[in-house]
Amino acid sequence: MKKIDNCENSTVLVALLLAGILLVMGAYRLFSWLCSRGVTDTLTWALGALSLIAALLGLLLASRSFRRLKELHL
Repeated sequence: MKKIDNCENSTVLVALLLAGILLVMGAYRLFSWLCSRGVTDTLTWALGALSLIAALLGLLLASRSFRRLKELHL
């Protein structure tokens, strides 16, 4: 995430922030769909791991982008 720390363009940072939020929302939707299926198989475990990774990546991306935006506008 070194590129985010060096970014000076607010538009790019807002786009990254929105991408992070959408990743978290998509991961939540995927996880809730998996829970409603009620089936435990290999696909469920693989998609569950994918949703967890997407949520963590989205949180990290949104957090770093938001922090950098606050630094630029202070």
